[in-house]
Amino acid sequence: MTHTDDPRLQLAPPPERASTWLFLLCVPLPVAITAAALLTVQGDSALVLVGDSLPLTVAVTLAGVALISLAVWYPLARAMQRQQLLLTDVSLQLQSTFYRCDVPLRQLQLERARVVDLDEHPQLRPRKSNGFSVPGLRSGWFRSNGRRTFVALADGRRTLWIPSSGGHDLLIEPRDPRALLDRLRASAA
Repeated sequence: MTHTDDPRLQLAPPPERASTWLFLLCVPLPVAITAAALLTVQGDSALVLVGDSLPLTVAVTLAGVALISLAVWYPLARAMQRQQLLLTDVSLQLQSTFYRCDVPLRQLQLERARVVDLDEHPQLRPRKSNGFSVPGLRSGWFRSNGRRTFVALADGRRTLWIPSSGGHDLLIEPRDPRALLDRLRASAA
């Protein structure tokens, strides 16, 4: 039986700024770097030109880089929207971008779990290990508080830290962290 019909329990979606940053890093930045590189080699007589035309060569090259960049950006943008939490009678299942985590409820140390602000608890701030990160979204496996931690954060202001006996902790951002913690404690009781 699942217990996640309450939208307050779902993971917070990434803010619009995360999508903007991802787009800027994946598409305009590579195109701009390529354009700058092409400007530096204009005087190179060994340059192979498309149709013996420098402007055509620049246009074809930039269009190719833009297409490749869009092909990289699109699946990453789609993955950013994958934020799901499923609470069953026996486990807490999380999916965030490319990463999944399934933790049996009996492993969660709910008496130690708490809602935290990462600015007030810097020891819990995730340090990258194997994760997806752009400004406004952190997802995957990180190090936090000296332990391996599954992270699913949108802005990180109100997060839920849940230690576990299973070799890793959870640092997640549901829409209402207190409501999820209360639901977990009720499920475990």
